[in-house]
Formats: sequence, C-alpha cells, structure tokens
Amino acid sequence: MTAPALTWENDSNLKINDVEFYVAYTSEELHGINSTVDRFLLGKSRSMIEKVVAMLGGHTIGNVFEMGIFKGGSVVLYDQLFQPNKIVAVEFMPKPVQALAQYIAKHGNPDRIKPYYGVNQADRRTMQKILFSEFPNRDIDIIVDDASHLYEETREAFNIAFPFLKPGGHYVIEDWAWAHWSGDLWQKDNPHFGGKRALSNLLIELFMLAASRCDLIEEIFVNHNFIIVKRGVTALPQSDFDLGRHYLLRGKHFGAWL
Repeated sequence: MTAPALTWENDSNLKINDVEFYVAYTSEELHGINSTVDRFLLGKSRSMIEKVVAMLGGHTIGNVFEMGIFKGGSVVLYDQLFQPNKIVAVEFMPKPVQALAQYIAKHGNPDRIKPYYGVNQADRRTMQKILFSEFPNRDIDIIVDDASHLYEETREAFNIAFPFLKPGGHYVIEDWAWAHWSGDLWQKDNPHFGGKRALSNLLIELFMLAASRCDLIEEIFVNHNFIIVKRGVTALPQSDFDLGRHYLLRGKHFGAWL
C-alpha cells in the first residue's frame, strides 16, 4: 500500500486527502481546541506523524485497534493514512465525540469505524469482550495505546490486547517517556502523573521479553515519542497472558523501581 501524501501548510496544519488536522502538543491547545468534522485536533508532533508514516505507511493494514480517542483526531488520522477495513477505538471518557460521529457518517459506516466510550483500558472483562467481538480471528495489524500513559494501566492493556495482534503486526505505545521529560511539570508535582510509577518500567520489561522470547517480540523501535513493538510468530493465550511470566531475570522479580 502506498501511503497518502501529507500536505503540510506549516508544523501545525496538515491535510490528508480532504481532511484537515490541527497538530498540537501543548496542554493549553489540547484542552482548549475542539475538533470539527472537517478539521480535527491531533495531539501529536509533526515529527511523530512523519515517523509513523515512514515506518508503517507502506504496510497493508486491515485492522486497527486504538486506546485513547480524546477528540477523535488520531482515529481519523489512521483511517486516512491506512484506509483499513476496520478501526475500533476505546476511550475512558463516556461522552461521545460529536465530530468523530459526523466523520463516520460522512466517510465510513458504523461497522467500519467503531468507537467505544466509557472504557477503562485496564478493565480486562470489558476490553476482552470488545476485542473478541470485533476481532474474533485475532488479526489486528496495528494497536495504538495513546490512553492513560500510566504504567499499571498500560501494562495491563498490553497483556489484554497483545494476543489479538497478528504475527508481524505492530503495537505502538505513545508518550512513554513522560517521567524523563524536562521541566517542573514533569519533574516535580504533576496533577496526573505525580506519584505514579514511570511508564519506562514497561519499556524495560518489553526489552527483557524481546531478549528472552524473540518468538513473541521480534523487534522493538524506540525514540523519545513512542515505542513500536513488532509481534513475533508464536501463538499466545487468549485470556491470561502476562508478559512478566515470559522473560528471564535470573530468578529475580522485576519490581518496576522507577
């Protein structure tokens, strides 16, 4: 598949096909600007978008599962970039995104782009119900976690969703490095992340899993924005997978010390 052209007016204004995006990364813009059906707020940087396109844009993508809808921009981005057969997305907040509903009515249909609201990514029962219903063949090509960014929740979501990723598929974890960003907001008291264990603990576990079981994780790409895990070929259990059971640490227990 050839990725569609990205037309940049500047670092904040992007157009793909007939859809416009406003690319923002500051808290003020993310919470102060709303999406419309013709112009979606996208909480990513230009370099982040271009890197994803460079790495994944040439793949044939049939199914996408995303955690974290926010204001709908990323769901629309992946629809425009990959033109998949199905996109399923879950969001913790219960209120539906009106602009996304309008986009689905205009560009797709309810069976192809399916948002679920009021879903905690760490709720195994609800998540598995959605995944088994939408992807019974466990054939997801790309999973994107742009939800809580918290270690415990993101780790549990990985355990739940990773078995539904097909061999050779990619699992993307965004904003993993927040505990290491500069500035008082990140290094002192943060209203959302303060007192929480760093998400980089999960990156350490993924490295150990890749080292111990290359049949489960074939490779990992990391930069300051995201982690991309490429799934190996071995079949995984559907209901009780836990990455901590599959890596070797000389008999020690990894305690997520960061």
